[in-house]
Amino acid sequence: MEKISVCIVAYNEEKLIERCLQSVHGFADEIILVHDGECADRTLEIAKKFTDKIFILPHIGIAEPHRSFSYREASGDWILQLDADEYIEKDEYPKIRDLVQNGTADGYWLKWEMWDGKNPIHHDGLKKLVLFRKDKASNLGIPQRAVTVNGKTVDCDVFVRHRPSAENISWGFFLKKMNYWLESNVKYYFPELVKYECFNTTIDSWLEYTKKVRRYILFFLIFYPLKNFVGQLKNGLWKSWLGINMAAQQYVYYFSLYLRIWKMKTKLKLP
Repeated sequence: MEKISVCIVAYNEEKLIERCLQSVHGFADEIILVHDGECADRTLEIAKKFTDKIFILPHIGIAEPHRSFSYREASGDWILQLDADEYIEKDEYPKIRDLVQNGTADGYWLKWEMWDGKNPIHHDGLKKLVLFRKDKASNLGIPQRAVTVNGKTVDCDVFVRHRPSAENISWGFFLKKMNYWLESNVKYYFPELVKYECFNTTIDSWLEYTKKVRRYILFFLIFYPLKNFVGQLKNGLWKSWLGINMAAQQYVYYFSLYLRIWKMKTKLKLP
């Protein structure tokens, strides 16, 4: 029987972590929880009720590098990656088991949703690649970049429920969080500033890509945000005003990211 390892990265999530862990405790073969730095609330105390595979790593402020560590610690054939504000409903358990036992793909895109503070919101195009074979997965540990599955991936009719402690779709929320995300993300385009944490891959291709971005930064600043915006719409976000709003937020984020890379390049006097 194929085994499933649930991998979670958390940071002081005592209000949400029990719901997440309880939701997978019934079908996961193991749960791996990585805490981003020292814990200042009851997150680890709660987690100990569900797993003994708990790791405290140095604080980074983002999840992606720690995910590489969690994948290495996983002993299952499959990995289900969740955030602390996500959970799986019981009626999805058989579907997930059937996918890993009888499915023909190496990775599955699960349906996802946003939260307006009162109600979940879902439409075509909202999905996450979070269920995948461990031996087919690779991760660069780069902010805002999903795991890569070196094989066949397909959409499936399984939901990852998403219930953060506050709404996360408004422009007010987005602009508040954007500066924090940008501060973390921009450093990864300058290998002089960070340490990369990879899983099942090397950082070589990323380093070549960062050189390309820095060399042609004006091109990326003008065209990549637009390309991302159009791609998001084609994936289904065009079907609702909320989807168009989300695509617009992605445009603003990537335009701001490349603008910051340009400024950092100038500051560091790099080619």
